[in-house]
Amino acid sequence: MSNKSNISGCFNILNENGLQWYIDTYAIPASLHPVLPEKDTPIYPFVQGKTGIYTRLFDYSNYRLPLTKFLIEVLLFHEVHLTQMNRFGLAKVCHFELAYRGLGYDPDLDVFQAFYELNRSGSWYTFKVRDKNSCCYTWITTSIKDWKDHFFLVDDRCVPEFMTWRLKKSKLPPPLPEDFEYDRDLYANLIMEAGRIQKYPEHILVMGQISTIWTEPQWYPTLKWNKKAMGLKEAFRLKSFESKEFDIRATRTPKGDPPYLSIVHENLYQIREPEAPGNQGGSGWLLWHKQWTLFRLRLRWWSVVIKARKPARAERKGSVPSL
Repeated sequence: MSNKSNISGCFNILNENGLQWYIDTYAIPASLHPVLPEKDTPIYPFVQGKTGIYTRLFDYSNYRLPLTKFLIEVLLFHEVHLTQMNRFGLAKVCHFELAYRGLGYDPDLDVFQAFYELNRSGSWYTFKVRDKNSCCYTWITTSIKDWKDHFFLVDDRCVPEFMTWRLKKSKLPPPLPEDFEYDRDLYANLIMEAGRIQKYPEHILVMGQISTIWTEPQWYPTLKWNKKAMGLKEAFRLKSFESKEFDIRATRTPKGDPPYLSIVHENLYQIREPEAPGNQGGSGWLLWHKQWTLFRLRLRWWSVVIKARKPARAERKGSVPSL
């Protein structure tokens, strides 16, 4: 019997027909060999060579496979595994990424940190708003049923080999230091243009460089409202995408411009090639790249930690009476 309060106590109830529906609907790459876990097998500990994927990653959190580079950057920086994140936390990352692109920029980790902090949610983790009065979304559902026992397995090549599994005893990141630097203008713009976190049409996810489910290589996705052109920024203000005034369109790519999907692919984390037998350790360059990426992210994290601790140390030092 499943224990839904514990990540290692939840067992999958998705069947083969359900798995095939997700594969077909969300174009899950066959090269990742999606399969159901064996009966009474939890999502974690992982089966060797596999990683667990909750179905709500697709139909609520709005991500696809391959994942985006920004999502991978957020997870690596906070030293938490994709499987450990609950659906609300991932939905906030996706919304932030889409909202940023609606303003015409690539998402920025520093601004994300200014809005959100990592927080525990039972055996899982989520991203909590730092300041409820300065939020980049206007609404998010407070309840999602049937996600902890709906999952399947894919090859772990869709995430970095060095993605950390956060231990329960690990301390959460400290508060940001007062002099933390981030783009305050974009921060303010995201608050001003705040929209709802909800399930988005595939068209919007393609526009936001999240999804590659697009069958028109010579065209790029566009939106219209009441027959007038609409951008991502305006679309996020909508309460629903069911209105008759809302229309999804496609515009022919100008001659000489690259196909739109090539732009989307640049934003996605490349699925690793299967390792050749006898080369499980990887090439020298790959090992160097892994170590460098980890070093860079951990250096960035520790710089935040050190800055956050300095005021506290100074305060404690000042409270000691002089002798």
